[in-house]
Amino acid sequence: MKFVNAEEYIIQTFQKCNIVGLGEGGHHLENSHQFFQKIFDNKIIQKTINIVIVEFANTKYQDILDRYIFGEEVPINELRKIWRESTQSIGRFGEAPVYFELLQKIRTVNFSLSANNKIRVLGGDPPIDWGAVRSLDDYNKSNCQRDIYPAELAIEYGLNRSMKVLVIYAESHITKIIDKTAFSHSNITTYINDKYPGAIKVIAVLNTQEFQLGKQTENCPLYSIIDLDMEEIGNLPAEKYFTQIFNENGKVILFEGHKIKELFDAFLYVGSSESWKRADFPKSVFTDDEWKELNRRRQILGGKPLDDNLK
Repeated sequence: MKFVNAEEYIIQTFQKCNIVGLGEGGHHLENSHQFFQKIFDNKIIQKTINIVIVEFANTKYQDILDRYIFGEEVPINELRKIWRESTQSIGRFGEAPVYFELLQKIRTVNFSLSANNKIRVLGGDPPIDWGAVRSLDDYNKSNCQRDIYPAELAIEYGLNRSMKVLVIYAESHITKIIDKTAFSHSNITTYINDKYPGAIKVIAVLNTQEFQLGKQTENCPLYSIIDLDMEEIGNLPAEKYFTQIFNENGKVILFEGHKIKELFDAFLYVGSSESWKRADFPKSVFTDDEWKELNRRRQILGGKPLDDNLK
């Protein structure tokens, strides 16, 4: 099996296309976020990437995000709005420290770059006014745009403006095909490729345990790429990558009958999955009113109230 340095692969891929999708290996995975931190230290990548689109930040607060990323002092209570007011705030998605650390990293890198070469971070989460959300139908008006909105951003900046765009999202949002037995709408990659075939290349984090690839990857250097078109593992069954889900029709096995290379262009190795660690949610600083509002949102979506001990 041939292993390619991941940073070199990303640089070479951006020479061929303007949009690259990079998976997390599931939310809050510290191993993949350590790689995200590393790539922004690469001087060539700093000069290559213009835009980073992130899942956890709501575009309604783009002005706050811009101010922070470009070096202004922004109080943490103000910055938190970008994830605490997102469509996914009910799961406390952005509260995991790896996301703030990613913003900190790009902000720090920008201090060393000229004004014309600074990396901009865009919130890919669609705008939502939680104050106006009173029902699941109200919520779905925004949530149904979760893939379309970042896809349109990638098209605008990557294709219309010819910039280099890195999209950092969970893998389910960037597969090259969708499972129509479970999803009726496009994801980021299929939306882009339906309009501009081949415009985005996508990299997923390799779960060695799911594919039983421990022996084959034991000599794999950390942060290597496996090109799925060039290696036999591209023919492995795609349904092993995602856990099964349940919908109104019962249990659904995603991507049954498909090969993994139909979903992704490459695998990123961030270490054996037995060594993976997901960031814990710290006890978050919420006022009583903020905590009450968070639980109101959870109730709208059918979730249980959060344990007050988490506050």
